[in-house]
Amino acid sequence: MTLAFCVVASLTARSQATPQPQIAAPVPPKPQPAVYRNLVLLDPAHGGADTGAQLPNSVLEKDVTLALAARIRPLLATAGFTLLTTRDTDAELTTDQRAGIANHARPTVCLVIHATSSGTGVHLFTSALDARPTAPRTLPWDTAQAASIPQSLRLVNELGLALDHAKLPLILSRASVRPLDNLTCPAVAIELAPLPNGTSRPFAVTDSAYQQQVAQALAAALISWRTHNPPPPPPASRPILPAAPQAIPPAQPKAAPSAPPPAPAPPTPKGAAK
Repeated sequence: MTLAFCVVASLTARSQATPQPQIAAPVPPKPQPAVYRNLVLLDPAHGGADTGAQLPNSVLEKDVTLALAARIRPLLATAGFTLLTTRDTDAELTTDQRAGIANHARPTVCLVIHATSSGTGVHLFTSALDARPTAPRTLPWDTAQAASIPQSLRLVNELGLALDHAKLPLILSRASVRPLDNLTCPAVAIELAPLPNGTSRPFAVTDSAYQQQVAQALAAALISWRTHNPPPPPPASRPILPAAPQAIPPAQPKAAPSAPPPAPAPPTPKGAAK
């Protein structure tokens, strides 16, 4: 046996005895949930230059909506919810921007908050769109809420029961408005109106005790909603979220065409007088 053969045999035996590292198969990513069960989005309407309705005593609607959202947040946080708001300062957002924030966050519920001096109690609105049994692959922006109408109706029922249990007058209605129609999750618009108290002067929407009573009823309703309405499983192929319409930039004026260069002078014939 030659020395070269011994070395090769030794290396071969050693390589067979040494276990080779195994390459682990890639783990597929977990599918994103259709909604996040503990995430609630609050949308205090108006803000900035958009003051909303002018309420009695020079009160602005934008301030009332922000105040009510601030009362709801700690109550839901204590119950284990994660809160997202479209604004927590005096910022101005378009309705399309608000819907875009909500759709990309995928909350279990979206509450759009308004205030008014008309009527009494709490007014609850769901979208007036016709329900769509299944969501299409691509959701149209103007009717994105249609696939969530059945859940939104169950949500408004939970909210109504809680408000009624708190002995707060309420009105249920439907309306086709932005951003409700553009949302892809269960959504309800809440409009706070003065609270009758048996006198000629009802409690104003700015009354702190009234706002707290409404906030507590809404929080109780969302806790019940989370218990009785588990989110749907993630779809095999998630629908493409609707894209907010983009503003078309104004056309830029075209520069006037430059004047053509002067034609060259014809050649002088030979023998012509100079």
